[in-house]
Amino acid sequence: MKPQSTFVLNLMHGVFWVVFIGLCIQTGAILISFFVSLFINPSGAQDLYMGLDLSELSSFSVEHYAGVVSFTVYLLAMKAYMAYLVIQIFRKIDFATPFSPAVALLITKISQAALQAGVVALIAGSYCKWLTKSGVAVPVGWSGGEFLFLAGIIFIIAQVFKRGTDIQSEHELTV
Repeated sequence: MKPQSTFVLNLMHGVFWVVFIGLCIQTGAILISFFVSLFINPSGAQDLYMGLDLSELSSFSVEHYAGVVSFTVYLLAMKAYMAYLVIQIFRKIDFATPFSPAVALLITKISQAALQAGVVALIAGSYCKWLTKSGVAVPVGWSGGEFLFLAGIIFIIAQVFKRGTDIQSEHELTV
């Protein structure tokens, strides 16, 4: 493999570690501030995390507030899980023979996680639209369509990777 390609792949491996850690911190921060806003200081909902203001929703209904925060935490956790799976790909891939069942499985898991996140984001978006029609502004944007698009692309890549695994194993048997 070319030195430039190796450098870029090592850089991407590091970037995904940073993304994974950042998403874990963000998920934990929202969870902690959510519990603080529920049990210690209700005004904490005004700045749940990095300017996310759900105080109007919290005043309207604690159950709906918990629901929106649950959707947010779930989607952040799924993003962190997908970043973790990419890190696992970097651990397991051998660039001399890149097509392996383990890597194909990890790529399939990423597409499944993206599909799940997309469906949940669509449900969360519909839920927030319903809450807005009920008279409560919910300043959270959901990217369900983007997750579904990503899931489709990664699913195609997973299928190509599975086929590559089959061809590589056939090639090893004939040599």
